[in-house]
Amino acid sequence: MTTDILRKSLSAAEIAEILDGRLIGNSQCEIDDVQTVERATPRHLTFVGNQKNLGRLRNTQAKLVIAPESVASELGQFPGLTFVLVPEPEPAFLSITGILMPPRARVAIGLSERAVIHESAKIGPNTNVHPLAVIGRDVVIGHSCEIHSGVIIGDGCILGDNVVLYPSTVLYNDVRIGSHVIIHAGCVIGADGFGYRLVNGGHQRLPHFGTVVICDDVEIGACTTIDRAKVGETVIGSGTRIDNQVMIGHNCRIGRHNLLVSQVGFAGSVTTGDYVVCAGQAGVADHVHLGDGAIIGAKAGVHRDMPGGQTYLGSPAGPAAETTRQLMALRRLPEIRDVVKKLEKDLESIQRRLSGGAQQEESSAA
Repeated sequence: MTTDILRKSLSAAEIAEILDGRLIGNSQCEIDDVQTVERATPRHLTFVGNQKNLGRLRNTQAKLVIAPESVASELGQFPGLTFVLVPEPEPAFLSITGILMPPRARVAIGLSERAVIHESAKIGPNTNVHPLAVIGRDVVIGHSCEIHSGVIIGDGCILGDNVVLYPSTVLYNDVRIGSHVIIHAGCVIGADGFGYRLVNGGHQRLPHFGTVVICDDVEIGACTTIDRAKVGETVIGSGTRIDNQVMIGHNCRIGRHNLLVSQVGFAGSVTTGDYVVCAGQAGVADHVHLGDGAIIGAKAGVHRDMPGGQTYLGSPAGPAAETTRQLMALRRLPEIRDVVKKLEKDLESIQRRLSGGAQQEESSAA
């Protein structure tokens, strides 16, 4: 939280008016800060997103809570709290946070004298290049971009308008980035992919002649790496959101509006449709295709194409319902083993009795 921004307080009535929400409780209840339910004090605004999380309010010190309209009938169990009811609590909560703690205003610094900018580079109006950034030859940067300290933009890169590159981001040569793109600190875009062949007992590096293309309206989290193609392009589709520490291999083609959560790994030439979701630590083998709307669960290992519109779990990944049944069966293995051992003993006992009975019949016949 910044300390140089003058914050003001808001009453419950003011918050309800701003959010066009329904107020239940003390309209004069006042807050001047925001916090999570567990850490909130009486001067903090907090929120719960759904009925499942209502129980967290029993031990909170907060006095003012944003909650969903759907839980209105259950709020009588919290007589000491004031509620503002809205359809979607989290965005409402964040909008109030923005009023209390507005972001720092952008300062127009222009091109810092301490930046290294090649004379052939073309930089649009209203773009800031901060100290210690390095911009190579034949680079083209659009208007209203923010190039932070420590950024390195290789020769021949092209950036659209309203691009933000946070500190220590590295763009290798000839990378192309669209407009309204945010790339967080420590990303490496356009390094060679992991490509070698075995020659005379050693691993010989394969050259990568392609590039990376990041389309409009993409956000890439800190320390993510996206490799250039061997030939052609590695492509990140428009509207896609990539979390921290994601690895995307050479020649991958990611569709529009994908969500790739932290530590996802794509091997070379993976392709995805639109609106694909990959949860944390999912891994996808080379040349696999994920169809439109496919959801890959956390830690899943994907080794074959996955049709769109389904959820997949496990390693190797399979349809969620099938994988869940398998996991449930695995949990019962100790119990099943005990049952099988008992059945084996019962069967052995039955066989002994049958064998004994047969011998008695033979003796009687003799």
